[in-house]
Amino acid sequence: MAFSKLARALNRQREGLSFGSQLAHRVGLDVTPRFAGVALSAPDETTAWTVAMQIAGGEYRWPGLMPERGWSVVDVGANIGVFALWAERRGAHVTAYEPEPRTFASLISNVAGRRVVARQAALVGEAVPSVRLYLSDVRSTRHTVLAKEIESAEPMEDFVDVPTVTLADVVEDGCDLLNLDCEGAEFDALLRADDETLRRAQRLFVEYHRIGGSPEVIVDRLEAAGMEVEVVWTSEMVGMLGARVHC
Repeated sequence: MAFSKLARALNRQREGLSFGSQLAHRVGLDVTPRFAGVALSAPDETTAWTVAMQIAGGEYRWPGLMPERGWSVVDVGANIGVFALWAERRGAHVTAYEPEPRTFASLISNVAGRRVVARQAALVGEAVPSVRLYLSDVRSTRHTVLAKEIESAEPMEDFVDVPTVTLADVVEDGCDLLNLDCEGAEFDALLRADDETLRRAQRLFVEYHRIGGSPEVIVDRLEAAGMEVEVVWTSEMVGMLGARVHC
C-alpha cells in the first residue's frame, strides 16, 4: 500500500506536481501546491489542490490527445491555469480563457513568464457583448452560465457579468488541441458551431456535464463534422470525450 502511494506521488511529480508539496499536504500541513515550478495562486482554499491533483493524476493523459512540443493549444475554462501549465511544460504554446475575475487574476499570476496567453472570456454559442456567469459557493471550478448548480441543478443567484467569446473566435487561427471544460457551456458552443469551425481544432478534449444536455448529441455533432469520437470516461453527472479530425 505504501509503495503504491509513493508510486502515485512520483507519477504526479513527473507530470509537474512537486513531491515536496505533495508530502507536506499529505501530512496535513497548510501548503500551496507547486506545479511546473509555480506556487499556485487560487481564489479559494480548495481549488488549487483539486485541479493540480486532477491534472497531475493523469486525467488528460490519453494517447494522441496529449499536448506535444510545438503544438498550438487552446484551453477554454482554464480556471487557474494548471492544464495550461501542463501543456506548456510539454512544449505547447497555449491560449487560455477564463471568465471569472478573481480566478482570472490567479490565472494571470500562475502563467506569468510562460508560453501562455491569458484572456478573460466565457464561451457562448452566439456572439453577445457579455453574459451572466453564476458563481458557485463550493469552488471556482463550478461557476457556470447555466444559472443552476452543475451537480444538484439547484438554482444559483449570485452572478457577475463577464465578456464572451464564441468557438469560432477561439479557433479562428486553428489549433492542434482544443480543451473545453466550461461547466455546461460546451453544448451550446459545439452545437451552434459549423463544420468548418469544428474542424479547425485538429483534436478536442471535451468535459461534458449532463446538466447541460446529453453527451450523445455532442458525439453525433462531432461525427457529422468529420471527427472520430471516443468517450474516454463517464459518470452519472460528468464525463470526458476526445475527438480527432479524420485524416
